[in-house]
Amino acid sequence: MAILAAILYPPETDIDGLLASIARKVAAAGGKVGGVVQGKAEGGRGLALTDLASGAIRPISQNLGPLSTSCKLDTSVMAEITGSLERQIDAGLDLVILSRFGIRELEGGGFRSLFGRAMLADTPLLAGVRVEHAAAWAAFHGGLGADLPPDEAQVFAWAEAVVRKAPQTAS
Repeated sequence: MAILAAILYPPETDIDGLLASIARKVAAAGGKVGGVVQGKAEGGRGLALTDLASGAIRPISQNLGPLSTSCKLDTSVMAEITGSLERQIDAGLDLVILSRFGIRELEGGGFRSLFGRAMLADTPLLAGVRVEHAAAWAAFHGGLGADLPPDEAQVFAWAEAVVRKAPQTAS
């Protein structure tokens, strides 16, 4: 069974709600879960990431002004979050959840390095991938990953199976 999986989802799917639900269920079953899900920043302006291990919420959007056409993603905050997630993986997790394998990851940035880090640590990783990125996702994992439907029962069944097979972390 592949320890790397993506939920292939259409745009109208609440992928972050689904991923957060899976994280809660795995944690309730005794699994140690790390990673992030995406949501709106405080006040509804911009984006934020919620750390699944600590519950900390970090805004990831920069205010570049109303006329800006540049990317509003705060790359320094993303680097800090990536470092924190690397440390979580190194400390031992049963499952890593990442809100997206999207444009940034396709371009070689974002959380792309975390996929390799998790695989090297033999830590199962679950991410959301929009259906229009399915071919790029397949090219990225080269047959090492699994595609899951946006169905909570099926995703949880995969998570349960890989967490059971994962080396148990010390508590």
